[in-house]
Amino acid sequence: MSSRKIFLIFIFCFISNIFLTPPIKSTNIKSEDNKISRVVALTSLSADLVNYISNESLLGIPGSSLLKNNKDFSNKTVISSGRMPPDLEKILSLKPDLVIGAKGFHDRPLSKLNSLGINTLSTSISSLDDLDILYKQIASKLNIKSKSIEEILGNCYSQKKNKNKSLVVLVSSKPMLSPNKDSWAGNLISSFKLNNLASEIINKTEFKGYVNLSPEWLIKYQPENIVVIKTPGSDLSQYSSINIWEKLEAVKNNKIYTFDYYGLINAGGIKAINKACQKLSSI
Repeated sequence: MSSRKIFLIFIFCFISNIFLTPPIKSTNIKSEDNKISRVVALTSLSADLVNYISNESLLGIPGSSLLKNNKDFSNKTVISSGRMPPDLEKILSLKPDLVIGAKGFHDRPLSKLNSLGINTLSTSISSLDDLDILYKQIASKLNIKSKSIEEILGNCYSQKKNKNKSLVVLVSSKPMLSPNKDSWAGNLISSFKLNNLASEIINKTEFKGYVNLSPEWLIKYQPENIVVIKTPGSDLSQYSSINIWEKLEAVKNNKIYTFDYYGLINAGGIKAINKACQKLSSI
């Protein structure tokens, strides 16, 4: 299996586990909710949300590049690295009142912690509404009144919304994968009233919420705008080498936009989401 294929599987397994599963679920949350003050977050997004609500309540974080150089997290205990399972001993040593993880991706450690009597929160985020629900849920459990999600994600709730401009998002060239409506990216795009031409496509791929497109499809539907995603080891040349690339109106009209992986494909954190929203509003 090629290194490119392995990388794609890594990316989309991560996406599928975190963003395309059933709703947010609390386990073993008792009547002492108002006493919760010690939180361990297993994802960068949940760590960021807790940080915005109450930095002092956040004790443990994942070893994410999104958090590494942020001074808000410099005194937090790193409880995981990459795709390795979180270190349960480290988590237990922090004596948390609540551990927040991603449904699917963190089922086993959350189940183990729950069996030890620790409150857990299993989350799934596929839209801004889901994110708002989670944010309010965390604030409620910490019994803290915080800024609204609209305030901290101002770029995503801007009144200036685009009207029916068509686009396609390309996450990779081989295969040519694009998010449909069942993905975080698809939902974020639709919130800006942009017409994602792949939104209603349903075909079987390894990656839920993502569909395969063909060069012939791109030629037929001619999106006004094309968004390409920056991933490690990739650049625009992987697309420009496609034989129909120069025949696309978006290419001819210089309507190619490059987005980071975090923010649009994997929500990642508040800053990344805000940046993605700002760029979507400019299309």
